[in-house]
Amino acid sequence: MKEKNNNKEESAFGLVAADMDGTLLNPSREITKYTQDVIKEMSEIGVVFVPSTGRAINALPKELKEMDCIRYGIFSNGATVYDRKEKKILYQNHFDAKRVLELIRDLRKFDLMISVICNGQSYGERQSMENIDYYELDENMREIVLGSRKLVENVEDYIKQTNGTVEKITVIFRTLEEGQKVRQFLDTIDDIQFSSSLPKNVEISKKGCNKGDALSHLTQILKIYPEKTMAFGDADNDKELLEAADFSVVMENGLDSMKAIADYITDSNAEDGVAKAIEKFILKK
Repeated sequence: MKEKNNNKEESAFGLVAADMDGTLLNPSREITKYTQDVIKEMSEIGVVFVPSTGRAINALPKELKEMDCIRYGIFSNGATVYDRKEKKILYQNHFDAKRVLELIRDLRKFDLMISVICNGQSYGERQSMENIDYYELDENMREIVLGSRKLVENVEDYIKQTNGTVEKITVIFRTLEEGQKVRQFLDTIDDIQFSSSLPKNVEISKKGCNKGDALSHLTQILKIYPEKTMAFGDADNDKELLEAADFSVVMENGLDSMKAIADYITDSNAEDGVAKAIEKFILKK
């Protein structure tokens, strides 16, 4: 664990990276006008704001798409760093198609739904999505899944047809017990890593692929010193992001395990916690 820096109020920041679901977005999966205005004000003084999410590029919320100051993003849990202005990938850490097909074959023995992110878009299987009630998801998770996937008949066939790289595999299971079996199986595989952003999912990435790795590459590209970075998160898939930033902020609604590594705990995502911390530490309000 990195040392705490209790004098951060006196320091200048150059980049702020924030997770989206459970962090930047409120429980209705929206970014309030208050938070938008704070981000814009921060950007006006030269601080780069970077959404850092497990979502695909195409799933960036409309509020952020409409903000000219949001140029860079970390997507698919760090698999892709994207420049929205130039419309190009700055850094990627993807699976090759062959390895993903092997992993999916092994995952089929479990009772779960599989989706993949390719070329900035998440793809789910039609049959699973049409039977989504089988998985007994809460309303928030159900809406996230239904709103983010394009439908294909079979993800393996789609991967074979495109023969491109895959950013991330996501599996959703009906019961937490089945999820535990999945995690125990994944623990035996050396060339992957996995985390969760929601209670009944596991997100599988290439070994070494995470939001913290992506942040490190982006700061190098932008020539921003690591000690000038702040990160916000709430869940397991934010761990490396919080560790990579010099100053880490966790939401009041975040996991206890994430709060334990935080430099500061802000208000919940229902109370504009990201905006309030930016005002406190950067805008000095």
